[in-house]
Amino acid sequence: MADEKHCDWSGNRAYLAVTAAPGCILGASLSTSAGQDGLTNAYGVFQQEAVHHAPDYTPETVTTDGWDATRAAWESLFPGIVWILCFLHEVIKIRDGCRSKPDLRHRLLDKLWHLYRASSKRHFAQRLRRLLEWVNQRTLPKAIDGRLRRLKDKSLFFQRAFDFPEAYRTSNEVDRPMNYLDRTLYAMQDFHGKWGSAEQSSRSMAFLWNFHPFCRKTQKATGCLWPFEHLNGFRYHDNWVRNLLIASSLKGRRPLPKEADTK
Repeated sequence: MADEKHCDWSGNRAYLAVTAAPGCILGASLSTSAGQDGLTNAYGVFQQEAVHHAPDYTPETVTTDGWDATRAAWESLFPGIVWILCFLHEVIKIRDGCRSKPDLRHRLLDKLWHLYRASSKRHFAQRLRRLLEWVNQRTLPKAIDGRLRRLKDKSLFFQRAFDFPEAYRTSNEVDRPMNYLDRTLYAMQDFHGKWGSAEQSSRSMAFLWNFHPFCRKTQKATGCLWPFEHLNGFRYHDNWVRNLLIASSLKGRRPLPKEADTK
């Protein structure tokens, strides 16, 4: 999953490009632009670090919202990757368009999630046709009617997920950690100072999320102490801080920069 968190840096608009996998933030880098070039550079930090660790790393799919620049950035960084459109974003747009009509909102949400739960491409297409037939028989608000009809044009991008059973179909995996980033950025009133310090702050927030201890209920249910362990299947140490320090040391995989000669 990938998405951008809109934020401020020293009074200027910035975009935190976040890459996520099950429960963890794998990449977090800033861009001053939401265009393809800016997002390619931001997501490129994750790509470079992933390839440095595993030279043959090539993700099969990426799930994002409908922002063209995000899609183009990933397709340029990982040629051949399959882009899947997030179904949840379409549901949210339709839901928000009929807040003043609660009965219609509940009915549409039921129909949209019924569509989402289709078991195959053919099943999805059949349910979508029935939904559009229902739309044709009613007079809906113009904005809602338009969004529902546009689902037909986006159908193939939703259906791609059926070719990859483990692919994400909604943005939940990136939305949850981004909620944490949103609260943290609000508390610190976004980024200040130099660009480099803002980059380091975004990385430190990702580290803390990946190694923060689960609550006891989650620990008991998963058998894991923190997101890092849930993703990787092991932990270096039972103390979360020591686990973080050992994991972030990279075991010497990347040489530290040499100290400048001060003599």
